[in-house]
Amino acid sequence: MARWFVRFAARGAGCALLWAMPLSLAAADPRDKAASSKHDTRSPRPLRAVDAGTRRSAVGVPAGDERLGGAETAELAALREAERDLFLPALPLPGSVWPAEPPLVGSPGGERDPIVQASGLSQSRLAPDPKPEQIKELAWLSRLQMPDIPVRWDERVVKYLEFFRDDPRGHATFANLFRHSGAWRAMAHKALRRKSLPEDLVWVSMLESGFDAAARSPAGAVGLWQFTAETAKLYGLTVDRWIDQRLDPRVETDAAVDLLDDLHTRFGSWEMALAGYDMGHAGLSSIVRRYNTNDFWSLSRTEGALPWETTLYVPKIVAAAVVANNLATFGFGDLSVDVPTPTDEVSAPAGTLLAAIAQSAGCTLKDLQALNPELRAGRTPPSAEAANYPVKVPQGKGTAAALGLSKRKDQPPLERYVVRFGETLDQIAAQRGTTPQRLVDLNAILPGEVLRGGTVLLVPRTDATAPPAPSAPVRSGPANSKPAIVVPPDIFIYPDRKRVFYRIRSGDTLSGISEALHISPEDLDRWNDLDPSARLQEGMTMQAFVDPAADLSGIPLLPESDVSVLAVGSDEFFSALERDKGFRRVTVAARNGETLEAIGRRFGVRPRTMERINRRGCDEALTAGQTVVVYVPSANAGARSRSIASTEPVPSEWSPSAAALDLLP
Repeated sequence: MARWFVRFAARGAGCALLWAMPLSLAAADPRDKAASSKHDTRSPRPLRAVDAGTRRSAVGVPAGDERLGGAETAELAALREAERDLFLPALPLPGSVWPAEPPLVGSPGGERDPIVQASGLSQSRLAPDPKPEQIKELAWLSRLQMPDIPVRWDERVVKYLEFFRDDPRGHATFANLFRHSGAWRAMAHKALRRKSLPEDLVWVSMLESGFDAAARSPAGAVGLWQFTAETAKLYGLTVDRWIDQRLDPRVETDAAVDLLDDLHTRFGSWEMALAGYDMGHAGLSSIVRRYNTNDFWSLSRTEGALPWETTLYVPKIVAAAVVANNLATFGFGDLSVDVPTPTDEVSAPAGTLLAAIAQSAGCTLKDLQALNPELRAGRTPPSAEAANYPVKVPQGKGTAAALGLSKRKDQPPLERYVVRFGETLDQIAAQRGTTPQRLVDLNAILPGEVLRGGTVLLVPRTDATAPPAPSAPVRSGPANSKPAIVVPPDIFIYPDRKRVFYRIRSGDTLSGISEALHISPEDLDRWNDLDPSARLQEGMTMQAFVDPAADLSGIPLLPESDVSVLAVGSDEFFSALERDKGFRRVTVAARNGETLEAIGRRFGVRPRTMERINRRGCDEALTAGQTVVVYVPSANAGARSRSIASTEPVPSEWSPSAAALDLLP
């Protein structure tokens, strides 16, 4: 297969250079040193809860073809648009061949001019004998300062370099992206140095998020390094309703450095590590096995191997690193960059309102929200692991904020409460002697937000917690009777299990309930006559036969002894239905040719109700003796349920209403 490589023609000797690696690190930007010193004075952020075993397994756990990138800032959107012009499509249209394009070939015009002898793309796009007019001058590449990541002069790398240098769109795009780097570059370099990783990996962040710490992609990736929630949790970041540490640049950067280190350990080359960062390590591993090569450049030109965007992702990062190490050469020597926002940090107790911290610091709530975007609910998280949380405040405000917080005595006593699976806000409020609205205000609960089992809330502190409120199925009969629960008519007998009941909440799923109860979704489906493809509706009550030894203390369940179980279609079921709905269920023997509508008129029942009860059309002719069910309204239903013939007069004790008198025999 054809390869790109650079050949230097020297007098008296031939020297082949395949990889361009730095002899020394690029000269440090003096602005980095100043910015770094500011960051170094700040207190450390909360530790990430990284489990070493999980971390090791995460590198090898299949994760599908997950893309961690995709945040489209204005600069990245412009760059993506320009790529459509710079590079041909990944595949030709059906029935067509690869379009012809003069290959990028070497220049014999100088003694040390690099000569590119292969394009790095599909072989069908290469000309075997390049013509002189196709030769492109590339001597300038040999004079560039190399970054500390490997560089291969692939055609795509060179195209990006020329785009950033010569094309007004590319020049403006890189200028804007690099300008934003000033706020975070020194911090990222420091994190990379701690792991002895190439510092030019910082440009991954530039091309992932445009150095926008609040970037969010349509796919759900967030932050400078565009972590998904799943990847963030694998690398110890907290993502819940209180805090999203992907929005904390320093914490996410530490996690990104670990991920890059793991990918490099897995694949052994930075090109493959970057490709794995872009497309997901599991997908890349499967491609390596399928095409039996671990060379990124080979895979990038093999038909059907890598996603097209990944074949551009790695050259783009390499080119960005080259430009960043040669700013003057590319016309960015006088470019000014953003500077880090200087801040102080104050240690605030768990659950402290940002508004209270702002008042103590003498700044606005908006200022604190901008400095602490990871805090999602307007409070420091009610963490069980740490009693305090470091909140960033404007520089010079830290002392005042700390002093003000120490003097605040007007905060109501609050404590953490872990929501149990299936528990409702009303139940929690009842336990705590407060109102649901008070809990909404305390926890910044959004309209329509579903509180899952395990969610942490702040609740008023009490001296003694009342026992958990049980689920509340609809009661039938007198107030002191057991709640009635309807189950399918099938009978299930398990001598080694006990039957319990769980009431559905909004957002519950068959798989979630099954996992919580340690049973299979198939069993739960069968026990409750469910359609597994349909959505569970709030207010339904599931019966489940569970292991008596299973720990279900965290789930609000009703034992069988505390409920009245009604099998659908049973006498008990219809008796409860009659009490609740205020009618009597009567069976009638129809006369030949009689219709449901006619029978319904005798008892003051509407035709649509008769159809609904008997599952047939109201004008359909019935045969003699055919059984018809009538739900006699309460005004007409003084007698017990009974079976009567259609010709039998209605008992006088039913006391029909005046409106129905004319309709009765």
